[in-house]
Amino acid sequence: MKKVWLTALLSLFPAVAGAEVYTLPGVVVTAENRKETKDTVFLPHETLTEKDMERMGASNVVEALSTALGVDLSSGSQDSRTVMGSNQLMIRGMNSSQTLVLVDGHRLADEDTASSQNMNLLQRFDLSQVEQIDIIRGADGASYGSSAMGGVVNIRTKKPGSGESRAGFRLGEGENTLYFHEDPKGKGPFYLSVSGRVTRVRPLSFRRDSFSKSIHYDGFDVPSYGIRRYAGLDGLYDFRNGSTLRLKADYFDEDTSMRFSDASMDASGIHVVLQQDEKSRTERTQWDTSLTYEGKTAGNAYSGEVYYSRLKKYSETWNGRPDFRESLQGFPTAMVPGLDNLFKKLDNLFKKWDYDRAFYEIWGISGKDTITRGSHSLTFGSEWNRSTYTGTRLSRETYSGTGNKDEEGHGQTNGAFYISDAWKVNSRLTFLPSVRLERDSSFGFLGVPAAGLSYRFNDRMTWKTSYGKGFRAPSISERYIHLDHMGGTVDGNPDLKAETSRSFDTGLEWKDGKTAWTISWFDQKVKNLIDYEEMAGNAMEYRYVNRKQAELKGLEGEISYALLPRWTVRGTYTYLDGRDRSENTRLPNRSRHTAMLSLSYDSKAPYGLSGMIWSAFKRDFYFDDRNYTWNEVNLSLQKHWGEKFTASFGLYNLLDKKIDALYIHGRSWFAGIEMKW
Repeated sequence: MKKVWLTALLSLFPAVAGAEVYTLPGVVVTAENRKETKDTVFLPHETLTEKDMERMGASNVVEALSTALGVDLSSGSQDSRTVMGSNQLMIRGMNSSQTLVLVDGHRLADEDTASSQNMNLLQRFDLSQVEQIDIIRGADGASYGSSAMGGVVNIRTKKPGSGESRAGFRLGEGENTLYFHEDPKGKGPFYLSVSGRVTRVRPLSFRRDSFSKSIHYDGFDVPSYGIRRYAGLDGLYDFRNGSTLRLKADYFDEDTSMRFSDASMDASGIHVVLQQDEKSRTERTQWDTSLTYEGKTAGNAYSGEVYYSRLKKYSETWNGRPDFRESLQGFPTAMVPGLDNLFKKLDNLFKKWDYDRAFYEIWGISGKDTITRGSHSLTFGSEWNRSTYTGTRLSRETYSGTGNKDEEGHGQTNGAFYISDAWKVNSRLTFLPSVRLERDSSFGFLGVPAAGLSYRFNDRMTWKTSYGKGFRAPSISERYIHLDHMGGTVDGNPDLKAETSRSFDTGLEWKDGKTAWTISWFDQKVKNLIDYEEMAGNAMEYRYVNRKQAELKGLEGEISYALLPRWTVRGTYTYLDGRDRSENTRLPNRSRHTAMLSLSYDSKAPYGLSGMIWSAFKRDFYFDDRNYTWNEVNLSLQKHWGEKFTASFGLYNLLDKKIDALYIHGRSWFAGIEMKW
């Protein structure tokens, strides 16, 4: 009776936005040992295991995701819609802000503009603590809520109690890392693990010679470099009755710098230097805590969680340009007043020194329950969370350049209830209807439906199709920001509507012994896309509006084959046609064709070798009104000495392909050693 009461109580908790995609018991294994649930996960999905990441020689989450089907992590210069030197996170071509990133099923505090959300988040995790990464491709707002328009990346960390500890270091052209994860053996019921990581990112420079809005950029960009530190404490209590209580706390900080190419423009016959020897420094500090209770019985799986995450950011920018008024010397007196007004405006846009401060928070409570009875598995739950942002960029003050800036703060609250039923109609057919009812203080009430259908022709082939809606609530920045930075002014819009999407997906899966393949077609339509538009008569001044409609459709496929017990070959391909329907133009920062071919080896011997060689190809990557095509070949090798020691070595971009505009640096290397105990 107590467990029935507890289950009913937990179902009243708001469900975490990252509530898991429901799966019935029963797991299948592809030719590359990728675990997948059978018949009941309707959206295309992929799981990267710890072994997968080790074979790639991945040192961080960005590298771990680099071979995932349908995921684009491209970087780019100041002309791109990404933060300089960071990585976008697009799934099936949807914007980075339309991809939901979760850690153990819950959200984290993060910067919240389209050019910053999710851009630096993936750099804040200790990969030695990651057990697996689950990737869902396609809109699943019914299960996950806001931002799950393109898909979901759920990073699952190792629970204490495994008894496996490790420490190691890695040196490379891009970064040097020292890390450890201590999880001592114990009989329970209490288990405790500790993790730590220090990474020094090396400076890499990229040549820039381009024009943007009559501004000529000429020089070298140096994306973020500096030091990142991580520490984690994870405790778990096992009640020995099928339930556990887990308390997790993580800390991250970084101190990074950037340098920018020079910039100039010609105004009324005068050559004006806008940027010269410009550089910036950024400090970020993040705390994440969560308390999770979960358990299961013969017919129930339930969980409840409270979580809190905060991010502090401070940044400074220095610009060594000359005084604009020096350009007026010797100029006709009659033209001086007009030009002087222009230079006053440029003084505000291209400040000699500027700083910004921001503080983001999110806290929430959630609960869910899955009840399995006969041919039905009913999952229901709810979630409540509140996000706040306080900072200088929300203030309407015009900064004089001296003293402290004013800071303002805003918040928004979200609550939701959702329910789904995995109904096994017969031995071949499974049907999954679901709906989410959500209320957000920024846009009001929204109902989000979804449905999936799976038909198993035989033990080898399954057809799956799904329809779902997604949405993204306008962020606090998009509603209230007032930003003067690097030549532009951007203002928020409190009247923004939520972005919404409709996604349809259908495909086939085949698994037979050594061979596994999937192929699927998708079509995603997006309305009320939030973007900024130039204000009439005010060049370089922008405001956020709902102004765009987009459609992204394409074809994706994957095949893997076990050549021999130790060798596996895998290939993936994505065709993407992403268009801005408002202007009938291609969406930028997307590749029309993306392909990957890999060959992996695992001797499966205590003193053997493992590794992987793979080729990543992109064609017609649309950036800055140009199409780029390139191929990168990468190699990763691991040598094992028993169960304790592993040495790794690798080369990225073997063919030394360099594209400065996309921050593709050319050939790079890494080497490292890890010890387990």
